[in-house]
Amino acid sequence: MEKVQDYFGSMVFDERIMKAVLSEKVYKSLKRTIDRGTPLDITVANAVASAMRDWAVEKGATHYTHWFQPETGVTAEKHDSFINLSLRHI
Repeated sequence: MEKVQDYFGSMVFDERIMKAVLSEKVYKSLKRTIDRGTPLDITVANAVASAMRDWAVEKGATHYTHWFQPETGVTAEKHDSFINLSLRHI
C-alpha cells in the first residue's frame, strides 16, 4: 500500500509543468510577473488558464474549486466542473 507522502503533491501544476506546456514567451512573461511583480497580461493569464485546464482534464479532473480570501476576513470557494452536457437529438 502506498503512503500518502508517496503521492501527495504529485499532480500539481507547478513551475516544471508550466515550463513544459506553456510557450516560451508566455512562460517568461508569467515568470516576470511572479518574480518581479510586473502586471499580468490578460493574454498570458488566458494561456495559463487554458493550459492548466487541459493539463487537469488529461489527468482525469472533472471538477475544480477556486478558493479565495475576500476582504470580509473569511474564506470562500467557487465550485464548477469541466463537464459539457451538450445533448444532441437524433
